[in-house]
Amino acid sequence: MLVFWLSAAIAVLLAGPSAAPAGRPERAAVEAHLRPNTLPRSAADWRALGTGIDEVLIAIAGDPKTDLQIRAHAVSALGVVSTRPGRAFLETAVKQKASSNDAGDKLLLRKAALALGWVGGTAVPAQLGPLLEHPDPDVRLDVAIGLGLTRSGEAADFLRKRFDVETVPKVRSQIGRQLRLIEDAAADAKRPSPAAQ
Repeated sequence: MLVFWLSAAIAVLLAGPSAAPAGRPERAAVEAHLRPNTLPRSAADWRALGTGIDEVLIAIAGDPKTDLQIRAHAVSALGVVSTRPGRAFLETAVKQKASSNDAGDKLLLRKAALALGWVGGTAVPAQLGPLLEHPDPDVRLDVAIGLGLTRSGEAADFLRKRFDVETVPKVRSQIGRQLRLIEDAAADAKRPSPAAQ
């Protein structure tokens, strides 16, 4: 029995740190993961950095002293991690940045709109839909994508309304694409599954 416990202890020591998150990740370590080409790809990858990762991402995203690109990546990551505090931060960011003319605020608004689309939920179309009237075409483009990600009928209503009046070709094209994706998803949902036939 002693040999078993000793061999288990040695295996743990040789394996190094546990794969389970030990605690709250250090902000500097999270910022290192927010640099280009180092972004974790999944919620599991983010959560592997430690418990409370959403809180650290929120702190980074909301810190005006932090590099804008790092903040933008943190906002995007909140859409992947998808927690209640992260959603609240994204919703607040959309409200606060919607009327700003600052280029940095517009970038964060665009990232928040996309992240909210990934998070989804019944409230998202009403939160993003009015932004299809935003004067910046890049904001409208990312809002259209965010709405499309929800795959909701309400999002489709906002997109149809804007499609008729959109004058910027790349935005109009993206609105059309998102409408098709929503309509295809709705049609797929109505089809009986092959197993049911």
